[in-house]
Amino acid sequence: MNKNIRILRNTIFAFGEGEAERIFLKHLRSIYSGDKTSVRIDDAGGKDVSYILEKAVRIRGDIKYNHSFILLDTDREWTLKLKSRAVKKGIELIGSSPCLEGLLLCILNPESNFLHQQSNECKKQFQNKYLHQNRMMTDFDCKRLFTKIILDSAKTKIKSISRIIEIFQGNY
Repeated sequence: MNKNIRILRNTIFAFGEGEAERIFLKHLRSIYSGDKTSVRIDDAGGKDVSYILEKAVRIRGDIKYNHSFILLDTDREWTLKLKSRAVKKGIELIGSSPCLEGLLLCILNPESNFLHQQSNECKKQFQNKYLHQNRMMTDFDCKRLFTKIILDSAKTKIKSISRIIEIFQGNY
């Protein structure tokens, strides 16, 4: 008698502030989530942090995931009300300081500190140094810039990257 064995999968809901976060999260998923982890990635398309949380809650809906998180910029205040609502909804908030581009610059330049720069400065510096003029980050840019070796090195120094990688590997 043949028995069908069902393989249990970890399910993760990953949500980004905007399209660039979605692209970066998909890249991390391609490197770090194994066969036993299913990751749904979506984004809010920008706006304020309360809107982003509420949109994540709406998109996730009633689906039960093993873990849910949002990658958010830290340049806008995370109020106590926002943090409480996230906890109530079972969503972990992970910060990119001060913005995604600042986080990406920290990964690519581990000897420098971009945490105290303005978001506009980080965005401009990342764009000018690593992307073609007037172009947003693409999947190709992620593959070219953020190799597994670079990310593995970054996860030892950058808490938010380490946390996302842990989640994608099924360690929540």
